[in-house]
Amino acid sequence: KVLDSLDALVNYSAAIHDQKASNQVSLFGEAGDDLPEPRLSPVGDWLPNEKLAEEHKAIGFYLSGHPLDDYMAALKRKQVMTLEEVSQKVQGGPMIAKLAGSVAGKQERKSAKGNRFAFAQLSDPTGLYEITIFSDTLEACRDHLETGSNVVVTAEATFEAEQVKLLARAVQPIDTVVADAGGAGLKVYLETPDAVPAVAGLLTRAKGETNLRGRGPVQFCLMHPDLPGEIDIDLTDDFPVNPQIKGAIKSLPGVLQVEDI
Repeated sequence: KVLDSLDALVNYSAAIHDQKASNQVSLFGEAGDDLPEPRLSPVGDWLPNEKLAEEHKAIGFYLSGHPLDDYMAALKRKQVMTLEEVSQKVQGGPMIAKLAGSVAGKQERKSAKGNRFAFAQLSDPTGLYEITIFSDTLEACRDHLETGSNVVVTAEATFEAEQVKLLARAVQPIDTVVADAGGAGLKVYLETPDAVPAVAGLLTRAKGETNLRGRGPVQFCLMHPDLPGEIDIDLTDDFPVNPQIKGAIKSLPGVLQVEDI
């Protein structure tokens, strides 16, 4: 609300300073006391991914969740491991692993032979990690490594000096990897009837997007004091159930929780 009302707040501050600088005494008290305070704009909260991005921009890490939270079920179906899982398994010997990560930064360097390579910093819900990217792989995946991008890395993993070392073989956008994960639906818990039209409208719009794959069943679970108990409703059609849709539904007023089924 403050961010959306910055212009009004700045103008209010400027008007107070102008009155004080004019050396005029107001009939209502000190200079500026008679100016009506600006009202903050009645805006809704950021979407979950926007909120996380602002958190990271402000303090350098995420507070309320992680950008990959809604992807975890689909990633598991695609045999993509977490950093925690790789850290445990690699202690038994070198391995090829697939990890998902949100890109926090990238530094490119030039070797003595003139070849470019890079170090990229990523994170998943279980921790932070760094990958080394040699020239051939870097040329192929540089566009996917912008700060804030969500990717899946295929990497050679080794365990050296009590640390996991990762050398990238390939990097793909996460949505490309999970696009055909399939096999899942969503159960949406609603605490107010007013939430039904909002969720229905979102699902209807998503269904009209021909480029969205990964469709599945959707269930509503109605929870309200006026009801005799929880009421489950199965929708008779399949809808897009990808992580973006899941996150968008979770952000709607009146939605308590969204689970994979």
